[in-house]
Amino acid sequence: MMGRRAPTTAISDGRKTNYQEQTMDENESKHIAEAWLDFQRNWWAWDKLDELCRQDAQGAWAVLIDLVEMADSKPLLEDIGVGPLEDFINYYAAECIDAIEVAAMSSDRLSQALSHAQLRDPTHPMAARIAALGCRISPAPKQADSSTGPS
Repeated sequence: MMGRRAPTTAISDGRKTNYQEQTMDENESKHIAEAWLDFQRNWWAWDKLDELCRQDAQGAWAVLIDLVEMADSKPLLEDIGVGPLEDFINYYAAECIDAIEVAAMSSDRLSQALSHAQLRDPTHPMAARIAALGCRISPAPKQADSSTGPS
């Protein structure tokens, strides 16, 4: 069977790329389709972890530890860090900081994931301890200059 043509152009990282010369064989097409379907079939897991991160610190922490240990690549650890781990930290840093610190001391994988997470509130009482784990801290919002206001 003749290869399928890929779209003629695509935008990736803000750059327009011409794919006109590339063709996709049937195996690659099927692989993409299967992966997309798997993603859709398992979307419930994303929803469930998001719900846990919002409502159940203990349940979310258990899944996050399993996720970090099961991740088989640096990009997956980064995805965990910027995704559910970051949400967890922003919701539960005050009540779970001790558990996070203890776990990070014994898990290089968790430390890697934490290095991609960001605490959104720079005035959070646990900001210094979260930063010590390698997390980024959002900058403080800029104060409006009262001297430039209307007179």
